[in-house]
Amino acid sequence: MRAQTLCYMIVMKFKTPMFGVHHQPEGRDWEHMKYNAKLVEDSGYDLFTVTDHLMNMANPNGPYNHPLEAWTLLAGLAAVTEKIRLAPLVSCYGYRRPTVLAKMATTVDIISGGRLIFGIGAGWHEAEFKGYMGGFPSVPRRLSGLKETLEIAVGMFSNERFSYDGKMYKVDNVLNSPQPVQRPVPVMVGGGGEKRTLRYAARWADISHFFVGDVKSLKHKLGVLKGHCVREGTDFDEIVKGTTFRVVLGSESEINEKMEARGKEYHLPVEPMRRRLGAGAGRTHEVADRLKELFDNGLGLATLSFISGDDIPVFAKEVIPQLR
Repeated sequence: MRAQTLCYMIVMKFKTPMFGVHHQPEGRDWEHMKYNAKLVEDSGYDLFTVTDHLMNMANPNGPYNHPLEAWTLLAGLAAVTEKIRLAPLVSCYGYRRPTVLAKMATTVDIISGGRLIFGIGAGWHEAEFKGYMGGFPSVPRRLSGLKETLEIAVGMFSNERFSYDGKMYKVDNVLNSPQPVQRPVPVMVGGGGEKRTLRYAARWADISHFFVGDVKSLKHKLGVLKGHCVREGTDFDEIVKGTTFRVVLGSESEINEKMEARGKEYHLPVEPMRRRLGAGAGRTHEVADRLKELFDNGLGLATLSFISGDDIPVFAKEVIPQLR
């Protein structure tokens, strides 16, 4: 049975959208990540997420911007925050054996006092797979690994002893003690693959997190997810639907200044950032209007990636109240 999580209670009982901040650890040290997690928490957001990458996503062989490891980072953030929920967005199933990953997630849930959301996906970064795991599995094999990891993790979150006989993984009476604070731990399945990933979300997810750019693409993904829920016999309305937006607030000139500053600080090219700007770029009322249309059409969670940290409290103060 799907967890009756805080996420579900907020969205369904009070009919209010959820807001998270996605803060990539690439190029950022521990003090920076700790400061920003606390800033996000103090600003009133619901969720703080980090990427699960072992090297820079865009330039894995470059000298700059390599990240802290996600799960040990989340454990540290769990110890220095008090209220905000924490998650990887999302953890790659293939970088850790499922039994060990479930034990790590259980530990983070305990440290946080029951604030973990278990974000999980199939992974895509070829250089990381080859460098850290010795090979890059095919898409079908990665999706099979995601399915079996979900089955194992969900089983271990709810049972001190758990066994499993899959095609990729065998588990013989594994021990997961102490158990997590949340029973069960809420699950976020990341990815918009329509044949398998959204089917896994329909079966196991409290949050289905996928990328959309507008209302048309959102409605399409929701239709696919709903069809899978019908086939799986699960309740579509119990699943929170989430997506990510890159946010930069201000006039056109202010937006350009913020992107130039970000590029200089983290040795990033500005043009790719500019091409990825969408619903989250503009003056606060413009951004609120665009996001409202998406929330009115079924979105339940927006995880926000800020170009400038100065915009984090501004968005919380000036945009979120227009949407709740």
